[in-house]
Amino acid sequence: MKSILFLASVLGLGVPITSVAIPKCHTDEDCNLNGVCNPFSKTCICDSGWRSSDCGELDVRPATRNSGYNQTGVGTSSWGSKIVHDPHNSKLFHLFLAEFTDGCGLDYWSPYSRIIHAESTSGPIGPYTFSNQVVGTFAHNPTVVYSPADKLYLLYYIGCSFSAPAVCTGPSFTCGPGNDLNAESGISVQSSPDLKTWTPHGQVFSGDNGTNWDADVTNPSPFPLYSPYHPTAEILLAYRGCPYNCGGAELINFATAQHFQGPYTKIESQPIFQNGNEDPFVWQDKRGNFHLLLHSLEAGGAFGDGPKVGRHAFAREFEGPWTFNNQTLAFNTTVQYTDDTSVNFYRRERPQLFFSEDGQMTPLYLTTGVQEVNSPQSYSVIQPLGGAAAYVASLGF
Repeated sequence: MKSILFLASVLGLGVPITSVAIPKCHTDEDCNLNGVCNPFSKTCICDSGWRSSDCGELDVRPATRNSGYNQTGVGTSSWGSKIVHDPHNSKLFHLFLAEFTDGCGLDYWSPYSRIIHAESTSGPIGPYTFSNQVVGTFAHNPTVVYSPADKLYLLYYIGCSFSAPAVCTGPSFTCGPGNDLNAESGISVQSSPDLKTWTPHGQVFSGDNGTNWDADVTNPSPFPLYSPYHPTAEILLAYRGCPYNCGGAELINFATAQHFQGPYTKIESQPIFQNGNEDPFVWQDKRGNFHLLLHSLEAGGAFGDGPKVGRHAFAREFEGPWTFNNQTLAFNTTVQYTDDTSVNFYRRERPQLFFSEDGQMTPLYLTTGVQEVNSPQSYSVIQPLGGAAAYVASLGF
């Protein structure tokens, strides 16, 4: 351990010397691959967007009170969100998220969830206003990525057509193998050239009715593996699996496909690590390393159990081996605001990131679905990270 000494007597305080221990790093893995290990000082030099001695904590900054998408004032709840910058208008940002119909709260995400498109002309934090419905009930867990090989935006989600009852209730129904309780199993895709018109391609990755640990598949997070040096249409898909009807541990795995329409092949027969998590969000950094941001299901986190909700995992190759950081929280349930207030949320889940557009894959904004204490309603919060202010300034906001 390396100690940084603070000589209080120099300041005339007349108290003993104290020390703060800073862990040494030996490899970039000790810095979560979110930075590099300085070979001389043996300390981590964190990339922009990350902080802490092991670079495992997101460098979150205060959010504005009107950020994201919040319609709870008119009785409408929503969950999760993905920011997409308009390719033709630098002042226009799109948000794709789940919104619940009929005034139903988070407990009734199934079957009242639909996927909507909202827009902001005041910057990536919003506020966003409703534009249109993309997929009707039941549709949930949306995320959007751009496939350079196809020149298309891809919307991944779970669900199938279902007419939700007018009164908030939770009927049992299925969207395919793996689950016949709340229809969460099975991942579908739609594509769009312009974020306006969408073509459905149906369910491309299904669960099964067997005894596998991941018979129930949900929580899609795709990442196109295209690069100028490797112009492929291949898709890497992170997902959460659990036994039939999710009657057991919720764990993470990957599947790949040569094209977004599939077929998808699981890269492992077993979970990539044994820590319980859901809502994986996958990306590849500027050095070619792979990362996951996750909603942890550990004790002291999970569903309203405490602050330990945000975890990070990393690997040199997506095939692994993967390292799960159970020492440093990537983010917790508290959001600080620019008006010097804060909210400690009951639930904070479905993390997704918006990255810089300079090829450096710098995380700039964290989006999460949140639910306040003693409230049935939920909404989307967007929190800036360390480099967000410079990015916004570059756009002229």
